[in-house]
Amino acid sequence: MKKLLILAFALAIATSAFAAPGTTKANYSGIIEKYDAATKTLTIKRGDKQGEFVITETSEVLQGKTKADPSALTVGQKVDVEFVLDGPKKLIVKAKVSASSTK
Repeated sequence: MKKLLILAFALAIATSAFAAPGTTKANYSGIIEKYDAATKTLTIKRGDKQGEFVITETSEVLQGKTKADPSALTVGQKVDVEFVLDGPKKLIVKAKVSASSTK
């Protein structure tokens, strides 16, 4: 009986761990290098590294404090993104765009 209870508990923990992918949020900031509207992919450059992020239907894009359309994203703007992982994809939860970079 004790082994059965331990097994049930272990399965409950394992199931909850795998049932909710993409719940841990992370942040990334840099300069917009390109935005592909067809695939909704945003490429952000930070130093000599770059990251690719996907804008979804639930992503929130802000220009300062004002809600904006993803089509307003332009190369050279500074952006801070909050994202979650869904397998290898980085899905944007929130993207906050500021004025153009001075670089």
